[in-house]
Amino acid sequence: MVQTQTLARALAILDCFDVDQPRLGVRELARQVRMSRSTVGRLLATMCSAGVLKQDPTTRCYMMGPKVLAWSTIYTSGLDIRNRARPALEELHRATRETISLYILDGDERICVDRIDSQESLRMTTRVGDRLPIHIEASGKVFLAFVSPALRKQVVSRVYKGPSVSRKRQNRKALLDDLKKIQAQGYAVSHGESTAGASCVSAPVFDATGKPIAAITISGPTIRMTDDKVSEYASRVMAAAKEVSHAMGLNGSFKIPSRGE
Repeated sequence: MVQTQTLARALAILDCFDVDQPRLGVRELARQVRMSRSTVGRLLATMCSAGVLKQDPTTRCYMMGPKVLAWSTIYTSGLDIRNRARPALEELHRATRETISLYILDGDERICVDRIDSQESLRMTTRVGDRLPIHIEASGKVFLAFVSPALRKQVVSRVYKGPSVSRKRQNRKALLDDLKKIQAQGYAVSHGESTAGASCVSAPVFDATGKPIAAITISGPTIRMTDDKVSEYASRVMAAAKEVSHAMGLNGSFKIPSRGE
């Protein structure tokens, strides 16, 4: 019981760190997890000894340690979809010279699990490990377009909850119309939806049952994403996604499902 409680407390401390707060002091951690500074201090010392955390000798703040990076490497290398998709990602990178990313679906969010950055001086980058919603950007919408109707309804309802004002109704209708288009054409395109000047083209990867499990995305500056490039990249990313889907067990004669039912 005591060991279980200690583990739960240690995990609570680790959950306090994120990309916006990669360094935290004892006082801030104690406040967030609602524990005494002495208890938090003992746990931090133990985790530092194990390499899970490390302490900056100047600021005395704590940050993730090398053990976490090792765990991350083990986790990502064990992802079957990542291993099977890598050759297709590399081929897309050679053909387009843009940033290529692989996302997996986790509940109602997407996580970037692999990427190959463009070598161009002006390029778009994605951080491996980023967790993002599925109602925005091409790589999110290809998931939302093909997930179960129940999950799609849940996500859309949450995003547009509250009073059904005119602007909100328009945005909701625009999203649903966009999803129908994605279902029909098999890929998604976005321009500046979350980052100004950034464009993406994405296609879904399906497992043997026809369930969307990943999305492959080509990202680049909007200035380079002309209509001709978008058309070319759409064909390339769909071919790559189809190749990976078959590697994941999707039958060769299986038609990409329309999940708008």
